[in-house]
Amino acid sequence: MEAPKIFGWIERHKATIQRYMIPTLLFLVGMVYLLVYVTGGIKYVYSHSMYIPILLAGLVFGIKGGIAIGLIAGIVLGPFMPMNVVTGEMQETANWLYRAFFFTAIGAISGAVCDLVANYLSHLRWLSRHRRSTRLPNRRALLDTLLDMSQIGEPKDSAVLAVIAIDNTLELKSAFGFGVIEHVTKQLARRLALNGGDDIFHTDSAQVTLILNKGDKENGRFLKKLGVLLQEPVSYNDISVHIEARTGYVAFDAIDKEPEVYLHRAEAALALVQERAQDMTAYSPEIVTKTEENLSILGELQTGIESGQLSLHYQPKIDFKTGKICSAEALLRWNHPVRGMIAPASFIPRAEQSTLIQTVTQFALKEAILQHLEWDKQGIRIPIAVNISTRNLLHPDFTDNVIKLLDEYNIDGDWIELEVTEGALMIDMEHTIDELIRLAGAKFSISIDDFGTGYSSLQYLHRLPASLIKIDQSFVKRLPNDKGAAYIVDAAVMLAKKMDIKTIAEGVESKEVYNYLKRLNCDMAQGHYIAGAMTDKEFSRWYLERNGIYASTA
Repeated sequence: MEAPKIFGWIERHKATIQRYMIPTLLFLVGMVYLLVYVTGGIKYVYSHSMYIPILLAGLVFGIKGGIAIGLIAGIVLGPFMPMNVVTGEMQETANWLYRAFFFTAIGAISGAVCDLVANYLSHLRWLSRHRRSTRLPNRRALLDTLLDMSQIGEPKDSAVLAVIAIDNTLELKSAFGFGVIEHVTKQLARRLALNGGDDIFHTDSAQVTLILNKGDKENGRFLKKLGVLLQEPVSYNDISVHIEARTGYVAFDAIDKEPEVYLHRAEAALALVQERAQDMTAYSPEIVTKTEENLSILGELQTGIESGQLSLHYQPKIDFKTGKICSAEALLRWNHPVRGMIAPASFIPRAEQSTLIQTVTQFALKEAILQHLEWDKQGIRIPIAVNISTRNLLHPDFTDNVIKLLDEYNIDGDWIELEVTEGALMIDMEHTIDELIRLAGAKFSISIDDFGTGYSSLQYLHRLPASLIKIDQSFVKRLPNDKGAAYIVDAAVMLAKKMDIKTIAEGVESKEVYNYLKRLNCDMAQGHYIAGAMTDKEFSRWYLERNGIYASTA
């Protein structure tokens, strides 16, 4: 057994060992006394046997125990032990006093060494169960606590394991430096403790976990209060700082599985909350199933692109004034060999949060360019719109790569529209504007997608090189009866007219909405009332049958 394990075992059973060692040490001292006496007295070498109980006392009781047994041993082999038993000659006082001092010193030294080792091992155990930066119990301590609860039959009623993560860590670190995360985490833990949090743990760099074991009603009250607590700002260098804290939790009546299972469930709920930008949610089995499926799908996306499983479908856009089919939006479709058709909502949002979005967008742009060249041969000369994401615009080589595609296939940028969501513009507006200006300089048409869903794009709209704004379908679908939606759409159309920007309404699902938008002088329309998304061959046939004119009865 290794030395740390020996000391660890001694530490765990310290009280029991000490209880039995007191009589054992006294017995050993007595036995050494008898050994020295029966072998002729202190003049012979057997007195050194007394080091055994002295060292044992230092090992078990530390410095105090070593000194105590050293003194007792010195006295036992002192005035009560003859120099020579046969002649009856007694020791000189200085002789046995020196020996008693030496025994005491050996006991003190052995005890001090053992105390130092025990303290060091205790410190190592503390470090293994705590985060040094915040001094809070760590992930291992959490799992040990859950294990202890299971062994004593806890919880009696109901318990909750809640994982709270600070979601805006990059923003905080870029503004205040790396130390802000530990500072904020400590404040958050202190706030939870002062407001009734039970056991609180620092389980990740920007993650706090707590166990609520107050019963079902009290746990529920605390979770309701938690939302308010997490919205309060924290203080850093006398500055009030907002933190984006999100919570995933799991409730349980008994711990009948490994502790890691409950932590995994709470973190799975947290991952869903972060993905959806919500505040809090509870674990359900469907979360893990969906997360596993999403990760699996994302893992197969690269292969899907390379093996030709992904393709573009095209939805037409109609010019209200001329009735012409003026453009087509390229929409990604994935025909998986096992899963069948995978809905874009199942992989596009997750891909946009990963580096795979660069590959996906590059694929879509290349396919759209090739499709334009093919349609051009058939006499279908309309631009194709491709969606680009936030990560695309923030990538340092994106604009250069897109322009290279034009040169590679020898086409003008006029034939490709780039649709960027209004929300994407808000992340790094200055950089985004610079990139869009470069793209517009290469003759790409820039379209602002989901217009009206953002909150600050109006102040930047005059700076954007946009030739088109796309009114979000959440407003269009509520026309014409919803007055609020009607006001927003009317204002968007009027604003665009004054800025010489064209408008397109997406999500046109009925003749009534189509006619309303036409009377409103909206420029273009897109939606299932006109036509759904079609394969390239279906779109060609649909377009050529109409000679490029949408034959509406409106």
